[in-house]
Amino acid sequence: MPHNSTTISIAMARTANRHIRLAMTALLLAGSAMVAIADRADAAGRFLYIESNDHAEGMNSIVAYERRKDGSLGLHTKGPFLTGGTGIDNNTNGKLGPNDNDTPIIASPDGRRLYAVNGHSNTVAVFDIQPDGSLSQLPGSPFPSMGIGPASLSISGDVLLVANRNEDPAQIDALQGAANSSYVSFRIEDNGRLSFLSKIQSKDGHKATQVLFSNADPKLAFGNDFQVDADFDGDGTVSKLFTTEAHVRGRLRSFRLTDDGKLVDVSRTEIPETVDPAPEVPTIPLGIWDHPQKNLLYAGLVTRNQLGVFRHDDKGKLSFVSAVDNSGQDICWLRVNKAGTRLYAVNNLPRENSGDMTSTITVFDISGGNAERPVEISRTAIPLPLGTFVNNRTGEQPNSTAFQMTLDPSEEFLYVINQRIDQTNRNISRDGNVLHAFGIEENGSLSVIASYHLLEDGISHRARPQGVVAIDIR
Repeated sequence: MPHNSTTISIAMARTANRHIRLAMTALLLAGSAMVAIADRADAAGRFLYIESNDHAEGMNSIVAYERRKDGSLGLHTKGPFLTGGTGIDNNTNGKLGPNDNDTPIIASPDGRRLYAVNGHSNTVAVFDIQPDGSLSQLPGSPFPSMGIGPASLSISGDVLLVANRNEDPAQIDALQGAANSSYVSFRIEDNGRLSFLSKIQSKDGHKATQVLFSNADPKLAFGNDFQVDADFDGDGTVSKLFTTEAHVRGRLRSFRLTDDGKLVDVSRTEIPETVDPAPEVPTIPLGIWDHPQKNLLYAGLVTRNQLGVFRHDDKGKLSFVSAVDNSGQDICWLRVNKAGTRLYAVNNLPRENSGDMTSTITVFDISGGNAERPVEISRTAIPLPLGTFVNNRTGEQPNSTAFQMTLDPSEEFLYVINQRIDQTNRNISRDGNVLHAFGIEENGSLSVIASYHLLEDGISHRARPQGVVAIDIR
């Protein structure tokens, strides 16, 4: 049928509009590609990794990010990277214990490899870090941790240390049986494989939560024992007991490596009471970190809201120096900068008499003479309280609380991971697992850059993600 002029005009207009839409779409796509390319260029060689700690069988993974120059993050397009194992399911409604650990993932000092615990599978995964920040798991990985519930890792030269916590609610039969918490050394072979070297067990029931090679002495290592195994609310179905008796206690450990990489016990240091009169619950440590130039070890005295300072001799034997007050609540994990001038502490809960609604980060001046008696210089609230719930200690706490953290290599930024705490079925919110980025100001204070909801990055709301590692690849 012949077209009249109106039909032809409409057809031409539609064709023109289609070309315009296609051109606009192409421009938008080109713009998006340019932005993505610009983002990748801005983040070239700078990466950050966290562990999902997913407790679905075989679904634990490492999630990777690109770090931009301003400290913000972009999700790596090639992840997540499965660890070949399973994380820990802590569904105990806020119980202190199974997730209280530090450095569950670490990178080798040369930035070539990443190591991660599989807390329920009792293994350690080993990855090669590729030039683009993606991960490839080594043949034979994951490797047995030689204990139950690996929780913390540390590297010195060609030796990897593993702290096996021995506290996984899903392995309760083994925990109440013959197993013990332990510190284990492995040789890192040239091909990256792990070979067992030695094992020191804690046969008195203490739980190893962190192991840390000295930043100054490659043959010296420290351990943190932390056991809170108590039925706070009287409901045994919620507050699981991991031993036959209730315990609230902790201590510090020190070890030395022999030339062939075997661990030797140096000291087991009980924490002196730091307040008078002493409450019923004793003074116990949780997170530890050492001074890079001085023979000092710092410990978060979690039950006293204090930062503890310990001196050690050249063999590693520890002695108590001081305990200074901390304005945050439940001081836990610590980091010290390379210059030995600043110490950062995660406070797991808000402090009621300070008006805080969320977890906080405290910054201490440890420069010069302050190294043995740190001076608090700032406390920063972590964003997004995301509601509260009543835990099994009959206390109200935020649904999302801060756990591990790391400094980036430039020490201009601090990254903190929050876990979703209330994992009971009554919690219908899927929020709570969050990764926060902070800028570090010259005066020591922190400024919020951004917060990333990890559900949007593929981490299940039922998991409690852990560990933060930042590396630069040049």
